[in-house]
Amino acid sequence: MNEAAEPITERFRELPSTEKIRLVQQLWDETADEAVHLPLIEVQKSSLDERIDELRANPDDVEPWEQERDEILRKP
Repeated sequence: MNEAAEPITERFRELPSTEKIRLVQQLWDETADEAVHLPLIEVQKSSLDERIDELRANPDDVEPWEQERDEILRKP
């Protein structure tokens, strides 16, 4: 952990559990909002390119999202 974060971490540990949860949720939401704007890393780009290539090569080999979602939700 970096030295600048130590006082924050110490103060965090003093908070009641409900406040810790609220703060972590707020930090996660803010981080997620910022992460949307980060550029893709090379491995992500490659994976997306492969998926696009496969879709173009086999355009009929897809299932509707609703069907897949329902199947996922049925699994125990």
